[in-house]
Amino acid sequence: MLEDVDPPEVSMVRVLLVLAIGLPIAIEVVTFGGFIGHYVGGGDGGVAATPTSTPGVDDATVGDEILPETAATERLEGATVSDGDNTTQFVLTVTVADPPGDYELRFGAVTTRAGRTVGGSGATTGSLDAGEDGLVTGTWQLPRGDRPATLSVTVTSAPGNDTPTPREYTVEFGELDPS
Repeated sequence: MLEDVDPPEVSMVRVLLVLAIGLPIAIEVVTFGGFIGHYVGGGDGGVAATPTSTPGVDDATVGDEILPETAATERLEGATVSDGDNTTQFVLTVTVADPPGDYELRFGAVTTRAGRTVGGSGATTGSLDAGEDGLVTGTWQLPRGDRPATLSVTVTSAPGNDTPTPREYTVEFGELDPS
């Protein structure tokens, strides 16, 4: 009965052996490389933002305060959506007034109404001192025809002598005028 079965070819056994050993090693190398890349290549310095939602601001439009729960006043000063040949450009401007001290507002990713996420523009007010007003303008290239639905915003503040604490908010947009 065993005489009827042909033994597998040696090359097939070698391929299976290489896959059985090499695949787990490759996965570990990629995982370890990701950790190293995060910490060496520009991680967030070990301080994670506390995610929060923005209560009371549904459908923010030009003129609205977008983060009423913060100590500063963050007002949506301008928002334009314009279609180009291949993309839709979204430009957003927010003013910051009366921050409590050591304050920064940073724009993150935009999520479109179609559910696509477009990476953050990296725009920031920079560090603002108590009472110093600021302005931040961000630009995103959205897929053609898409409209912005939400924006991720990170506020880092340290009123008084507290440790700066980043907090993440989500701003939901209403109808924004096309340019």
